[in-house]
Amino acid sequence: MLSRLVGKGHRRRPPILAPVVASAMVVSLAAACSTGSSEGQGASGGMLRVGVVASTISTLDAYSNLRSQDFYVRNATMFEPLAHRTKDGGYQWALATGITHNKDNTEWTVKLRPNVKFHDGSAFSADDVIAVFQRVLDKKNALIERNYIDFIDPKGIEKVDDLTVKFKLPKPYGPFEFAVTNSNIIFYKKGSKPEQAMGTGPFRLVSFTPGRETLVKRFDGYWGAKPKLDQVKIISFKTAEASTNALIGRQIDASSNILQTSLPTIEKTPGLKVMKSDVNLKVSIGMRADTPPFNDVRVRQAMRLIVNRKLALTNAFDGLGEVANDHSGFDKCVPAVPQREQNLDQAKKLLADAGKSNLTIDLRTAANKPGMLQLVQILAEDAKKIGVTIKVQKMELGAYLEKWGEWTFYTGYDTRPYLEGVPEMISGDAVLNHNHWDDSEFKSLAKKLYATADVQEQCEIQKQMKKIEYERGASILTATNPTVSVYSSKVSGLVPEFPSGNLYDFTKVGLDQ
Repeated sequence: MLSRLVGKGHRRRPPILAPVVASAMVVSLAAACSTGSSEGQGASGGMLRVGVVASTISTLDAYSNLRSQDFYVRNATMFEPLAHRTKDGGYQWALATGITHNKDNTEWTVKLRPNVKFHDGSAFSADDVIAVFQRVLDKKNALIERNYIDFIDPKGIEKVDDLTVKFKLPKPYGPFEFAVTNSNIIFYKKGSKPEQAMGTGPFRLVSFTPGRETLVKRFDGYWGAKPKLDQVKIISFKTAEASTNALIGRQIDASSNILQTSLPTIEKTPGLKVMKSDVNLKVSIGMRADTPPFNDVRVRQAMRLIVNRKLALTNAFDGLGEVANDHSGFDKCVPAVPQREQNLDQAKKLLADAGKSNLTIDLRTAANKPGMLQLVQILAEDAKKIGVTIKVQKMELGAYLEKWGEWTFYTGYDTRPYLEGVPEMISGDAVLNHNHWDDSEFKSLAKKLYATADVQEQCEIQKQMKKIEYERGASILTATNPTVSVYSSKVSGLVPEFPSGNLYDFTKVGLDQ
């Protein structure tokens, strides 16, 4: 299970988990589309300009809780996780070379990659790994990543030697390997300052202007295959419209934040190419389940019956992807429930039974994913037919994120495997469990899900959990879509990141001058 080193391959992970892998059933855009990567070799050198939709409020801290697209792209260039997950359910090792465990899954040993350097030339070691895990697990820091590894007791983390870390758990935990290889658990030099961005990644920091741009350059001391590019400039835009216009105007070379409604124009624009990922993106409409009117499950059910899913797929997402059914995850371990269809009469009755006829409510969106604004507009138009008024309020991303977890009716998105998303759904943290949904049966099943290492048992539990989401959850999930990226024909070697589908990996990118 090794990563980018020549002659090393993938190791399929042991049957501990059954992560949800997206299907590849998507509608073709045009002959100009590619699926998987941009072909060609490309020349070495040059600067790649990547456009992202980002908040005006951002920092260089690898663990900032205020996150927009620039955060993830920037981190992926400068920092690394223990391993990268692959489509086949395995791992491509990065800062680790292997993880082993005892028979009862209470003791796990992580072997680290030798000869890895930080951007200042110092050696990466077990001390740095332990420091990061201790920071993430410290409740006072309230970091998002703690939610994925809170089964770890900080006192049970031990340094065996410079390249070995042992984790002694208070109780068995089968998905340990899956949890600690989360792509957001990344490593920086112990004792370094956030503004130094002292990682081990293939690029190192040159300059950073919050809300505007980040410039990184090739790190020649990188342990893996050296990038072809000299530099990558990550340029922030407030909207997908602005990012799309910049692509068409040749102000940037690539972006995963584009308006899908602009694809016909883009396809006719010389020098631009379109690439789509697997079907792995779910744009959601969230309903805060602890606040009126959505603390009544009948109102949540009614909202799910109002929206025309087929119309949403066609008009909001340009027919890219497939209709979804109000539960998380993708095409594995799917519950045996009927596909939810629009039923305005039933929706009207449910609202009347709940005493919420002629409801008026605000729905806030940052419209930071393709189709997001169009989706809520379709919902609002359908709602008018039964006397419900939904006032769509489009917001600047930074202002929207500042109150994330407080909104009553709002939009979001997810690209994660089910096992990674569940911890947030059962969290007591409002930023993580942003729709404040609290279901005792769902939580009980979640405990069973993470206690077993049996793949089939995990799948059966997931089916039960997704059925609960379908019946009484707090999200409207209408479609599962590919992430669509657009790039200059001068660019080669781009690969959609798994599972998000975004453009994060620039190590193999070439740029014709």
